[in-house]
Amino acid sequence: MQHQELLVYDIKHLLCDEFAVESTPGPSALVNVEGMVEIDGGMFSLGFNPAMQDSQAQPECFAFDNEKPVHQVYLHDYQIDRAPVTNGEFLEFIQSGGYRDFRWWFSEGWETVNREHWQAPLYWELLDQQWLIRDFGGLSSVESRAGEPVSHVSYYEAAAYAKWAGKRLPTEAEWEKAATADRKAVAKAAFPWGSDQVTTALANLFENNHWGTAPVGSFPGGETAHGCHQMIGDVWEWTSSDYVPYPGFKSEFDEYNDKWFVNQKVLRGGSYATPQLHIRSTYRNFFHPHERWMVSGFRCARDSVVR
Repeated sequence: MQHQELLVYDIKHLLCDEFAVESTPGPSALVNVEGMVEIDGGMFSLGFNPAMQDSQAQPECFAFDNEKPVHQVYLHDYQIDRAPVTNGEFLEFIQSGGYRDFRWWFSEGWETVNREHWQAPLYWELLDQQWLIRDFGGLSSVESRAGEPVSHVSYYEAAAYAKWAGKRLPTEAEWEKAATADRKAVAKAAFPWGSDQVTTALANLFENNHWGTAPVGSFPGGETAHGCHQMIGDVWEWTSSDYVPYPGFKSEFDEYNDKWFVNQKVLRGGSYATPQLHIRSTYRNFFHPHERWMVSGFRCARDSVVR
């Protein structure tokens, strides 16, 4: 399933300027999703726990070794965006000179921007002073897709936008709590909507056959208890966390996960290219911070105001 998703990326990278894929229409009825939600801190059980898996939804209770063992972490009170950052929001960052202002960038990110001559996310093209997005359906204007999650951004770009917006990227523990906790924080669900099996009505994953991101607000049934949307599907979401083993980690796959515990960042949540059976709220994806060929986006967080 991992290789299947990577194949989708490769097809897009190699052929999207030559072919258009016929996709199913996205949801037409959208709910309004704006702002941030407040999430209480305290102790949180980070990682995969077989006890939180519904036997009908995930009969084999499978998880990779890098999701284990479940362990306690402490979180301060924080806020997190209800939705991923959209194309329209990211366009404002570009138009404000975000790619030309070193203040927003990590040093290595700024070096990458200048070395690679980045001006926008991958697959964005500037034609007659208008930004266009090239994907499986061909070329379309950013304005026509302003409400969709921005995709194909690196960790550096996500972090720069967050700083420009007066926010930051969430840690993976903050992301996972937002995606799994009920409002009383007494239970942890397998998915943002609970323990029910993934369906095309709850998240935009490979089985939706959409071959692209869906507008924010397309899947109200997948809303979390705190009011966050589309935490599963559409785009993998960057976190600020380094990809390192959890305390007590034991390798279960030779020559696999433990080989990559260096110089990479954690992403969460899956994308429109991820199969339904291959995603959980505890799933840890990982890429180098400069990479953006995968379907990667982000949502922002910030510390709660001390009253």
